[in-house]
Amino acid sequence: MTQKDAMYGGSDPLSVDPHLFDGGAARENSPSQMRAIATELRSSLDAMLGNSERPNGNINQIEPSAGGGLSTSQIGRWSDALALASTVGSDNAGRKFAEVYQRFIDAYQKVVEAVEASADNHDRARRANEGDA
Repeated sequence: MTQKDAMYGGSDPLSVDPHLFDGGAARENSPSQMRAIATELRSSLDAMLGNSERPNGNINQIEPSAGGGLSTSQIGRWSDALALASTVGSDNAGRKFAEVYQRFIDAYQKVVEAVEASADNHDRARRANEGDA
């Protein structure tokens, strides 16, 4: 569920369990749950990289090599969009946006890889502790 869905009556995808740090039951790090989260994150990453059937958010749609980048008309003609275009420079707004978006994708990819590595580490530790190494 997206934040937009939450605005229209769905549950908030960013809500935090109010009992997350209660002292009651011991918390357990679950590699399978970590992998499920990583899988969901990776599906969004694949869309951003253009490796998905989802059309939105594809970096290839805004890279200059894909047709010159974003133009002012593609950013929008309403007052805020025009202000954004003039701030970043209407001639290179698409290139600059693509650079920032690529940095976001790079950071997002590192998060996905970190979640996957964490799940692997927990599995290795569990096997070592249980003598299944």
